[in-house]
Amino acid sequence: MQPMPVEGDVQADGSGTDAGDAMPGARPGVSYVDQAGGVAPSGMPAGGMQQAQGSPGMAGGSGMPSADGGGMDAGFAGGGGNGGNGGGMGPGGGGQGGRTPQVRTCATMDVHRRLLSEDPGYASVRDEIENLAGLYAADGAIAGRTGVTHIPVVVHVVWNTAAQNISDAQIASQIDVLNRDFRRVNPDVASTPAPFLPLTADARVEFALATTDPHGAATNGIERRETTLASFGADDAVKAQATGGMDAWPADSYLNIWVCQLGGGLLGYAQFPGGPAATDGVVILQSAFGTSGTAAPPFHLGRTATHEIGHWLNLNHIWGDDGTGCSGTDNVADTPNQGGPNTGQPSFPHVSCSNGPNGDMFMNYMDYVDDPAMFMFTTGQVARMQACLDGPRATIGTGGGGGGATPRQSSSPVLAWGANRLDIFVLGTDRALYHKAWNGAGWAPSAIGYEAQGGIGTSAPQVVSWGENRLDVFVTGTDSGLFHKWWNGTAWGPSLTGYEAMGGLCVGDPRAVAWGANRLDVFVVGTDRGLHHKWWNGSAWGPSLTGYEAMGGICLGQPEAVAWAPNRLDVFVIGSDRALYHKWWDGAKWGPSLTGYERLGGICTSSPKAVAWGPNRLDVFVTGTDGALYHKWWDGAKWGPSSDGFERLGGVCVGEVEAVSWAPNRLDLFVIGTDSALYHKAWNGTAWSPSLTGFENLGGVCTSRPRATAWAENRLDVFVTGTNGALFHKAWNGTAWSPSVTGYENLGGVVSCF
Repeated sequence: MQPMPVEGDVQADGSGTDAGDAMPGARPGVSYVDQAGGVAPSGMPAGGMQQAQGSPGMAGGSGMPSADGGGMDAGFAGGGGNGGNGGGMGPGGGGQGGRTPQVRTCATMDVHRRLLSEDPGYASVRDEIENLAGLYAADGAIAGRTGVTHIPVVVHVVWNTAAQNISDAQIASQIDVLNRDFRRVNPDVASTPAPFLPLTADARVEFALATTDPHGAATNGIERRETTLASFGADDAVKAQATGGMDAWPADSYLNIWVCQLGGGLLGYAQFPGGPAATDGVVILQSAFGTSGTAAPPFHLGRTATHEIGHWLNLNHIWGDDGTGCSGTDNVADTPNQGGPNTGQPSFPHVSCSNGPNGDMFMNYMDYVDDPAMFMFTTGQVARMQACLDGPRATIGTGGGGGGATPRQSSSPVLAWGANRLDIFVLGTDRALYHKAWNGAGWAPSAIGYEAQGGIGTSAPQVVSWGENRLDVFVTGTDSGLFHKWWNGTAWGPSLTGYEAMGGLCVGDPRAVAWGANRLDVFVVGTDRGLHHKWWNGSAWGPSLTGYEAMGGICLGQPEAVAWAPNRLDVFVIGSDRALYHKWWDGAKWGPSLTGYERLGGICTSSPKAVAWGPNRLDVFVTGTDGALYHKWWDGAKWGPSSDGFERLGGVCVGEVEAVSWAPNRLDLFVIGTDSALYHKAWNGTAWSPSLTGFENLGGVCTSRPRATAWAENRLDVFVTGTNGALFHKAWNGTAWSPSVTGYENLGGVVSCF
């Protein structure tokens, strides 16, 4: 690849100077949907995505007949193979009895004292944890974690009455509160009295409902059980199936939250780090959880969970739990000593224990005041939480366990939404959509059969999943509009062969990503070659059902989008100068701007393929003008090998690149060589295998780009079409390729687009 052109560069603000710029900003006269009103310019012409007539497609007739013979001749390696050297790319229910308690009560210290009496080893573990916290208090520079820790959450809803079976929306509202409070972006932090405001701090902890359960299956992070018990206490009965509650998920990978009816006026309790794993987590009264549904004043702003998770991260009550005396301590230097808990909504200052003139820090989350009156952590408390995350909770939020921080890759025609579960979508010769699935035991509807799903498509179907047994499929129709259908675990919506029309005039394939439960982001290239975006927020499409957000640029090929954390998106496109460009959503705004792009160099001959295998980690792959594969990466601080440079991985590639990751710091790449065979290389965390520029020959004569997915550690499934148009499959089980290194399983059909 030659030195990169300068004239195609993009200004930082995204503004282009003329139509020849590589990635100029938004331009007038876009032949796209009206951005304000979301009105498609010409509606949906007949046949846009209607059921195809007169073509049996994959139903056993001429459309997608079973293929036999000759399709994937194993080991045919004529041509140039995958060598090559070219010039390359250089660089309601209420509380007890339906009534919410009016004074905060927390049983965390009761649980702590019980564990001290029951378990002799608990005291020594707690001593070690406190010693570590003391070291962090003395020297914050020793903190091992940098950036933000993303903690996967599972919410166990244990209910006795219908009102106690709180909604998903109420649970989501609580997650939102936690993310504001622990990141110090809660609006009411501004109400902190001036003497204490400089002490407020960002805990650098975020929470998201888990997306993968302990068995590797997809989940929405919520599980429910109806119980015969009217209420629970602080004896941990709610934490076990055998005693009317629900068992914990592994505490080294998940934050367990039990939401239930608590008795005795109790709002909640937590278990300090160092206790038994089977009971690790927090318990919250259902009417003190979140900000909607059954949440009731004065504990209706989600702060009970903030308080209890503070305990879970090793924070003490701010008064030191010595009753109303002044001899206790919370082991945090920047919180004033105070004489007992504050309740209600005190006026500042409230002096106790000779702590004037500013008095008690009653607005701290670890006091007992009402929800509207608490809104801060201090720098010292954050140091204790970081010590906890580096010490007793070192395994959580680091990529293990597959929780809310699990990266989400861009859409594809193939998807694994859980362990040993695959869904595949193709277009038949009648251009209708067809589907087949692997359920862990067999292919449905059969090994070579497909479910007909109607429509007339003009792009490769794209599918994503945001939860267990949930699928969202996107395809463009004959009117170039975007169309959508979904599987809710029981039925297809809007129907088996029907589609939701989403407007627009799309060029090429759409790309979609799901970064959390019931959240979707879709990117398309319009007829102006600009990038356009729409999103589903759980209740409505934005900016409207048929409208799009214009994101500027002049794009070649298909965009790529990944999410390495909740509410974080990274989008890559190729500009008109064939360089790689990047933009990102940080949870609040687009960077470098709504219509601007970061230029990453190169002269690319394929669309980009990006993988995020962990928080703040990106790997991007393209082919260069010599046909070789090239790689660049973001390590959380900078681009490697440089901002506009690339690592050359060799080969002579035909078509697009496929990349997947099944574990942190593990990558598997698939390309088609000049002999039409499939080739593979892998990064094991230390080196490329079989070598930096070498590839493993997996045989076949392929007529499509490869598509791959990973549903578990060290498990890969790869799909291509053969010379007879049929779909073919091979799998890696951690030890060997199946059916063989160069062999394939014939999945039938005659595929026109995949």
